[in-house]
Amino acid sequence: MSGSVARVILPGLVMASLLAIPTAAVAVPTTWQVRAGAQGGDGTVARPFGSLAEVEQASSPGDRIVVQASTTPLDGGIALQPGQTLAGDGTAVSGDGGAPTLTNSTTRLDGDAVRLADRTTVTGLRIVDARRGAVYGVDVSGVVVRGNDVSGQNSSCTPGFLIPAFNAPTNVPGVGIPISDGLQNGWAGIMVDSRSRTDVTATITGNEVHDAECGDGIDVRTFGASQATATISDNDVHHLRQGPDFESILAIGLQTSDTSRLTAVVDRNTQADLGNEDDLNLIVEGADSEGVFVNGVGPSRLHATITHNTYTNARGLGGFSANGLEMVTMGKGSHVTTIVRDSSFSGSPGDVIEEGALGTDARLKMVLERVTAERSTGVGNTFVVPFNNGDCLLAGSLGARNDVELTVRDSALRECSNNGLSVGSNVVNGSGSTKRIAVDVDRATITGNRGGNLAIRNFTGLDELSVKVQRSNLAGSSSVGSSIADFAAEDLGRTTSSRLDIGGGSLGSVGGNCLRGGLFAAEVTRYRVSARHNWWGRPGGPGLLRAINLGGSLDTSSPLSSRPAYCG
Repeated sequence: MSGSVARVILPGLVMASLLAIPTAAVAVPTTWQVRAGAQGGDGTVARPFGSLAEVEQASSPGDRIVVQASTTPLDGGIALQPGQTLAGDGTAVSGDGGAPTLTNSTTRLDGDAVRLADRTTVTGLRIVDARRGAVYGVDVSGVVVRGNDVSGQNSSCTPGFLIPAFNAPTNVPGVGIPISDGLQNGWAGIMVDSRSRTDVTATITGNEVHDAECGDGIDVRTFGASQATATISDNDVHHLRQGPDFESILAIGLQTSDTSRLTAVVDRNTQADLGNEDDLNLIVEGADSEGVFVNGVGPSRLHATITHNTYTNARGLGGFSANGLEMVTMGKGSHVTTIVRDSSFSGSPGDVIEEGALGTDARLKMVLERVTAERSTGVGNTFVVPFNNGDCLLAGSLGARNDVELTVRDSALRECSNNGLSVGSNVVNGSGSTKRIAVDVDRATITGNRGGNLAIRNFTGLDELSVKVQRSNLAGSSSVGSSIADFAAEDLGRTTSSRLDIGGGSLGSVGGNCLRGGLFAAEVTRYRVSARHNWWGRPGGPGLLRAINLGGSLDTSSPLSSRPAYCG
């Protein structure tokens, strides 16, 4: 009996003892309310705080802060704590009515309206006329900036994103124009910087960033040995101007420096009407505006995937260097890959899309799949520089030992003010030759351009050139720009090894291209080009005086006897 009692009593004593052990209190997140103009509140729905300073002081990590709609903004900025959510009350953030609105007209937080911390979310707010950035975070992870309306950012015109110094090329072999101070941008409306951490992550989605005089739209930058991952999606960036003291304006900017790494997914964004009014498309007045700017500096690594992007410039805003998409490297040793799918870019005064190795020892790779680049509005061939003449797509090396790859699939490059696709090398940065340029074009429509449709030109030393084109429509250029033929390949320098195959050559091109020309169908200078199995606008080949060969060779044998259906 006593043993049975013991077996019953002892478990009860153990349970009682366990219940008596004190446990740490579990903090329950609190929701705080704040509204501009409120007086004497305690942070409840009925009695909200009246300032950002009050709610910042009262709140704790993990809390939710709700901004109630008002006709006047909450001023002074707010520094979030880890895990906090700063949200509007659900009132629409666009339009002229009252909205949950923030600003920062002071120098507190360097003028930022919202300063991010780890695992913070900023959503459903109108953020106007911030002295510097609307939302800024440095070395933060797990941040989300979603569904906000940002306008008038960087009212102080504080410098932000800097494109570093480089030499811009001319059409004189080996001669560049020094841009010794680089190109300075204003601070962005939404910006995330990674300076020391290797786990920075940011999601920037569903925001409208617009109508600012001195501020970029959305920028992500990495420095040192940091590493970051960014998702930038469903944002609408428009009507940004360069400002009087800056040289560039970016709707979406990505930059890596030092040995840092950035992986970015840029999906379903739109950019429109970037740059200043300038009927003459001058360099300063018109603004160096970019829809998406991808910039590797030094031995850093940057991988960007851009999908379902739409860039439009219906008014032709910006100067001669305004581009829809620019991917460019500076310094020594950058590795940058940009993959673009299911996107369109239209109406820029400069080149619509650019891939350029401005520094040295860089590796660049650009892939375009189902991409349209069209209708540049610039003056066309300047005869002074080999870039920003209004090409639909420009790819090339301007520095020693660069390796540049370009792949174009199922895409259209059309109706531009110079060439459809320009490929070139002119080493003006560093000493030595460009290492390699490789171009692969398949099932592309490259037509109706004022210059040539495909133009290749080397000015200086180039170790290896590889060009493969097949099943593409290259017909119908005007040939009044920097190229005088549908297809042109010119070695004005010294290319050590070249394989140019637009049909029946060593790279395996099946041909099937259409070339009938404006002034000429094809023009070759000091290169050997295989151009078999193509349609030349007539059975039997290009015909008399339709193809020019100056010191090279052009094999046009085995021409197609009828026009392929895709060459209508």
